[in-house]
Amino acid sequence: MENQLFTDPMPKPENKALEEALGKNYGRFKEFENSVNAQNTVLEWHYYNDAKSWLCKVLHKKKNLCWLSVWNTGFRLTFYFPERTMDSFYELDIGDEIKTKAKETKPTGKSHPVLLLIKNNNIMKDALKLLEYKRALK
Repeated sequence: MENQLFTDPMPKPENKALEEALGKNYGRFKEFENSVNAQNTVLEWHYYNDAKSWLCKVLHKKKNLCWLSVWNTGFRLTFYFPERTMDSFYELDIGDEIKTKAKETKPTGKSHPVLLLIKNNNIMKDALKLLEYKRALK
């Protein structure tokens, strides 16, 4: 079972702490961060008392595109898509494994969660496509 890192009493996740926590996945995280910043999107870390951990919002202006969390197996992105957008989600040029997992995941209220553990470059590319898709949604 994977454990979420950056729990109380960890300091705010900054480069050195992230590098230690992510190990070999830190380079992939930096690549993701650079790609996000190049798209006028930012990473905003907050400590959440209810979860007792640090989570990161991936924001475009004020729109939350997804959540980022750090785990001992890498970093994970969690997207929440309105149910009305799921038909076009399944038409995206992303991996079938992501679509299959999305279909198997129960909705949360009126939103459909899509979770990605960023463990290779293909999933990273798909994650960037999902960020683009979410940013374009109205």
